[in-house]
Amino acid sequence: MQDLQQAIDNYLAGKASEEEQQLVNNWYYAFDDENIEIPAEEQALREKIRDRIHSRLQQTLRGEMAVKGRTVTFYTKRIAAGIGLLIGLAGAAWLLHFFRKATPAKQVTMIANSHTDHIIPGGSRAVLLLANGDSILLDNAGNGVLSQQGGAKVIKLNNGALAYKASNDVATIAYNTIRTPRGGQYQVTLPDGTEVWLNAASALRFPTVFAGNSREVTLNGEGYFEVKPFFDHQGKKVPFIVKVMSGKETMNVKVLGTRFNIMAYEDENAVNTSLLEGSVAASNGRDSVMIRPGQRASLLRGQPVFKMGPADFKEILAWKNGEFRFREAGIKDIMRQLCRWYDVDVAYSEGIDQVKLSGIIPKTEDIAVLLDALQATGKIHFEVVNRKIIVHP
Repeated sequence: MQDLQQAIDNYLAGKASEEEQQLVNNWYYAFDDENIEIPAEEQALREKIRDRIHSRLQQTLRGEMAVKGRTVTFYTKRIAAGIGLLIGLAGAAWLLHFFRKATPAKQVTMIANSHTDHIIPGGSRAVLLLANGDSILLDNAGNGVLSQQGGAKVIKLNNGALAYKASNDVATIAYNTIRTPRGGQYQVTLPDGTEVWLNAASALRFPTVFAGNSREVTLNGEGYFEVKPFFDHQGKKVPFIVKVMSGKETMNVKVLGTRFNIMAYEDENAVNTSLLEGSVAASNGRDSVMIRPGQRASLLRGQPVFKMGPADFKEILAWKNGEFRFREAGIKDIMRQLCRWYDVDVAYSEGIDQVKLSGIIPKTEDIAVLLDALQATGKIHFEVVNRKIIVHP
């Protein structure tokens, strides 16, 4: 207890080490269950810590807003350093916890009926469309063999993911499609061992068995691929080809064995292919590029050629890793992601086009908590009417 008291004293004095900050953090959250009665003396210490965090947070937010003008940062490394208590896993989650407990000056306006009073985050949800036209709701299906499709067994694994196990009989090849709804994402292992994670509102069409001199799948929406090397009977590597369909834009991404992300939503202004490992070739019939690790190839709507640039994988793969990450993102860019994950609609008042935000927020929070954190920047206000979010300046 003496070490804890010293850590608390140092924290309140602004000179705690990282180890002491973590000790305070662990002690603070040991009483986070609202059903636990907290002794008065310890409650007083918690209030002092909360007051200090609140003061330092407000100072940092004001500094960020003053420097950036209409660009607002609701969570950055500078804020984390300024607060002190936000370490490691406590970071973004604790910021949302703070706004939830501290009650912002102007809360999100919630106008909802009994069926929509809570807008919860998405989860592992998808529908499998079989070759014969039948469909399987994967989030409700039990584990084990779900179907025999062509030359493969369709298996739902214990972790909830889907896997295809090819048999020796490849005389018949069927095509299946996995569709994720808004508010859903899913993982599938293809017959060649390639793993695919599908983001919300996406679809992947693929054969139940790969045969011939190429492995071809079709993607709508967003997917992260970890492609496994695959060899034919002659020992030659068989390329993996993703046919991307996004409105009027079509392109092919050809790989042998690599890790990459493709974002091709029809409501985004570009189709982006980002490479983590290996090498891929992207082409659209008018232009072709070789993408190297750490690069992103963007095909802007209506443009004939690719635009190359660096890839920020923490931001690009945040959806797969359970986060929202934004860097100088416009509020409409942010809201498109939120609408897909929470399955809500959005409308905008005039005057919000210039607002930009940077931040990290867990995808596991109720939308009211997330909107409270965004709104705490002081530049936007949300009104939620049933399942529609109206954004005001």
